[in-house]
Amino acid sequence: MLSFATEVPVPEGVTSADFCSAVRKWILGSRFTRFSAASLEGLGAGEAWDAIEETETIESISETTADSESVAIVYRKSDEDFEWITTIVLAIVPSSTWISIRIECDPLRPTAKVPTAKKPVLLRTLLQELGGGVDGDFKVGDTPVVFTGSELDLAANCVLGETNSYMPIIYVSAPFHGRYLVDPNVLADSLAGMAHVVVEPNREFSVGLMNLTQRKNVYGGTIALYWPEGGGKRSFSASSDVSVSAIEQAIFNEVRLSLINRRPMVRCTLSALKELKSRRLINVLKDEGSKETQSYVELYEDELASKDAALQAAESEILRLKAEVRRYAAQDRGGDGLTLDVGAEGDLYEGEILDTVRDALESGIGRVTADGRRQHILQALVDANPIAEERVKSREKIKSVLRGYQSMDSRTKRELEQIGFAITEDGKHHKLVYQNDSRYTFTLAKSGSDYRGGLNAAGDICRLLF
Repeated sequence: MLSFATEVPVPEGVTSADFCSAVRKWILGSRFTRFSAASLEGLGAGEAWDAIEETETIESISETTADSESVAIVYRKSDEDFEWITTIVLAIVPSSTWISIRIECDPLRPTAKVPTAKKPVLLRTLLQELGGGVDGDFKVGDTPVVFTGSELDLAANCVLGETNSYMPIIYVSAPFHGRYLVDPNVLADSLAGMAHVVVEPNREFSVGLMNLTQRKNVYGGTIALYWPEGGGKRSFSASSDVSVSAIEQAIFNEVRLSLINRRPMVRCTLSALKELKSRRLINVLKDEGSKETQSYVELYEDELASKDAALQAAESEILRLKAEVRRYAAQDRGGDGLTLDVGAEGDLYEGEILDTVRDALESGIGRVTADGRRQHILQALVDANPIAEERVKSREKIKSVLRGYQSMDSRTKRELEQIGFAITEDGKHHKLVYQNDSRYTFTLAKSGSDYRGGLNAAGDICRLLF
């Protein structure tokens, strides 16, 4: 049973000797191995090599062509309950160098319970020893990519699946206020070698991104897993009964499962390496004019031709399914349960649109037939969707800040900015723009004329926004 899989680029210039040395370090660093440094000295030597030590076996296969070099290492270890099979493949071509890791855990007894999958130490060791390579627009590493204000187009490409990357992207949107849903640094370290972690710098960036993506981007602190080539998304948002560590684990699990189910990069597979080797040996036999093997060669070529045809058909099917995924992803506007197309609007604070719809439903309860089906549905929806705390808190905060307003001192400005207002000077007034949406622009005099001026302004703001 496959428990972990990933493909990760490493820097150009990494050699097969570097690769074998890193794998050797990983094995010898385990307290459970019986192998010694001497017994693994030949790892990667020649076209084929193997070694056995009690319940452990290891073999390496190498193949070099005019424009590529491949090395595969298969390490097997058995214990009382499981056989662990780790297959690591290095594929070097002129344009890039990639490593594939696939770990299988096969129970040896019917009652054996497969342990929870974790990020393998092997992946960390390879990245530490060899470094992370470049994958499209991003370099592989254990720190997040924090967008700058000039990188809106790059962020839009992440959302729309139009980056040149192969690895998936974890997109961390800026919260309405306060901290990110999870620590981006912790997330990037956890997913190093599995996915790129990118982070919005602020809410202004998120608002600008909405216009470039037709509001397909997640926002307000929500985190999403985006696939290159428009392969859809999976979102993660805050919940009062879910801890930060649980959200981090859910993201890791989703990425791991996605990578397991993803079709592997063909040149980074053991079968591809074996095919290269078989093809070379067949060509050698042809050049030598071997009569005894000619019939076998012809059978092999026929089989290979049929496999190529099947592969071409499979590739066509994959392209068709990707188009279907893009189509359905474009139609997806929500999660489980009732789906509502919000049109051109998006939340300006957490839960805003849901809260507005809830208010409209509640006001409609008394306008339908009493104790009828429509009233029951409306009441059920209202009961199931409590009033958003953010609206109440923001409304009370605005009243508190502007009560007795006399001037825009540093405390008043800081608290208004925390609510979501951008504040600039405009002649004799201060201009307040809520969440960078110019439709919601307010003015405050630089000096209050009477004690009720601030409360009147707060009332006007709250009526229009909340």
